[in-house]
Amino acid sequence: MTRRQFAQATAGMAALGATATVSAQESPDYGGWFSDVSNFEGTVDKRGQDTVEVTVGAQGNNGAFAFDPPAVMVNPGTEVVWTWTGEGGGHNVVSDGDGPLDSGSLVSEADTTYSHTFESEGIYKYVCTPHAGLGMKGAVVVRPGEPSGGTTDSGSQPASETETTASAASETAASTDTNSGGETGQQQSGGGVTGPLGTFAAVIAMAFLSPLAFAALLRRRTDD
Repeated sequence: MTRRQFAQATAGMAALGATATVSAQESPDYGGWFSDVSNFEGTVDKRGQDTVEVTVGAQGNNGAFAFDPPAVMVNPGTEVVWTWTGEGGGHNVVSDGDGPLDSGSLVSEADTTYSHTFESEGIYKYVCTPHAGLGMKGAVVVRPGEPSGGTTDSGSQPASETETTASAASETAASTDTNSGGETGQQQSGGGVTGPLGTFAAVIAMAFLSPLAFAALLRRRTDD
């Protein structure tokens, strides 16, 4: 691996760590609503957008029986548009209990849409009525504010930290191009550091820049 390839790989891994899910401090209490929803990985923060799209009939719950994302957070006044994939048979969007959502009869045609504009704060739970028992459930959380850019429930890095890491890795890539002619050590004709020195430098830099990228490098070294 050359120095530039290493730095570019680090930047890519750091960027992937940045998410737009709600931080643990802001995470709504769904009361176990998503306990049987296989594709639920946290509430996706879509605040700041006028229109938000949710896919109906996405892959999940052992088939095309999911909403994607299953949980979104939006600002008051946001229009949420549900778009059908045409997979998994007939689906609908209906509020759980007393709520404003009702797309009507079951639809299986792709690109069908249903929309609702949420004006009041709250948590709006909904289901696909024939597939609710399979876990085809969703929720729209209406809350004022700006996107949190926080961590996922599984512990990804905050966006600010990963953006800094990605920026640092990009700068490293640029600096290695500039300084490659003046460095010493074991090098290939293309300017990449090889051998034990290169491996040690890559591991140290990876550990410093991003734990996620460090783990990826270790897995790659093991495979090699």
